[in-house]
Amino acid sequence: MAVWMFYPLIVGRTGAFFILAAALFLVLFVFRPHAVNRIFMLMAREEDITKGILIGPLVYISSVVVCVALYPVFISATSIGVMAFGDGFATLVGKRWGRHHTPLDRNKTYEGSVAFVVFAFIATFLAMTITAPLASYGDIALLALAGAVSGAVVEMLPFSEHRGSNIFQRLIIDDNFFVPIIAGLAIYSTYVYLI
Repeated sequence: MAVWMFYPLIVGRTGAFFILAAALFLVLFVFRPHAVNRIFMLMAREEDITKGILIGPLVYISSVVVCVALYPVFISATSIGVMAFGDGFATLVGKRWGRHHTPLDRNKTYEGSVAFVVFAFIATFLAMTITAPLASYGDIALLALAGAVSGAVVEMLPFSEHRGSNIFQRLIIDDNFFVPIIAGLAIYSTYVYLI
């Protein structure tokens, strides 16, 4: 997932849309139970098997499309990084060391949320030192912190309790859909304020 953080920087906005279109085609038409069952089953969760589609990748691709469409390339890339690094390490730390559950979602822990902020901050700070059109490390740190904290807050919300039954509701009522979008909005708003 972390590799997705860098491809918009390499191929630009138009190239990113072509890659996303190819990924979307694969998820919708190729990696399906009836087409390439072995690959589908390697990636599928129980929910995917029930619905007959890879929900996780579809949610992630949909969110990345929105980020690439809305934000400058360096912000869309870093908002993807917030999700990739923050969510990934939050899960690892929360499952291994998480002891204090959040009141909004009992499946999430404060330890996981702290890991989210720390690793999302590090990843986005390092990426933006190369890509952000800002001279000050302090400004870059502020952008990275805005993205990391806002992403962690969204991650703690109880999306799983409010998901609908149809595929569209399932796609957008998901923390993995909103974390990059809201993190990108926080980074973009902070960037606009700083310039």
